[in-house]
Amino acid sequence: MTHLLETSNLTKTFGGVHAVADLSFGVEAGAIQAIIGPNGAGKTTLINLLTGIYTPSAGDVRIDGRDTRGLPPHRLAGLGLSRTFQNLQICMNMSALENVMVGRHLRMNRSFTAALLRLPALRRGDADCRRRAAELMDFVGLGDLTERDADTLSYGALKRLEIARALASEPKLLLLDEPAAGLNANETAAIETLIRRVAELGITVILVEHDMKLVMAISDRILVLDHGKQLAIGTPAEVRADPAVISAYLGAA
Repeated sequence: MTHLLETSNLTKTFGGVHAVADLSFGVEAGAIQAIIGPNGAGKTTLINLLTGIYTPSAGDVRIDGRDTRGLPPHRLAGLGLSRTFQNLQICMNMSALENVMVGRHLRMNRSFTAALLRLPALRRGDADCRRRAAELMDFVGLGDLTERDADTLSYGALKRLEIARALASEPKLLLLDEPAAGLNANETAAIETLIRRVAELGITVILVEHDMKLVMAISDRILVLDHGKQLAIGTPAEVRADPAVISAYLGAA
């Protein structure tokens, strides 16, 4: 079993409160791994630990075997980690295509001299960036909206636009934070299809989501948190049948 991401005894405390406590789990390369739990379970803290916003109080996080403790988010992006946000982080004063192009910055020639002289290689790089961004917009189902201003797009389209931008950095690991939040049934179905297509590319997906129908339909494995601790981990069928999960989160029939 090859784990692209692993945590070992991961802990984060705030003033003596254990927001995440002694958490050890692994995410297989190419899998869709969901993280669920009631409000206050520690999901947001865990996301912030995985993405370098928080530094662990104890334990560690490894991506592809490398200890990422203390690395800032931009360094983690260089290791192949990309993410979306529960609250949209879209540049509304830019076009949809330009938003996706922003996500390509790690793949661009950032030489000051090349930019100053407008060297041919830089111009080719800009054209390639625009082409690749357009391809990603088509991939997420927004191919006909490339030149639209971002602030004219629907909420559901903006959710997919953010996924396109996250994919622009060519990640190994994509963390999706509440991708279906605020979406109607048709928009949620489109997000489900898109996540499956992302996984088919070989990209490992970590999905934090409250929509249990989506989680159960799409996940290979599910990690359930409760008060910062691992309550259960397993396949959707195993988690659905776990008495502790039913009691704490899913609710008894």
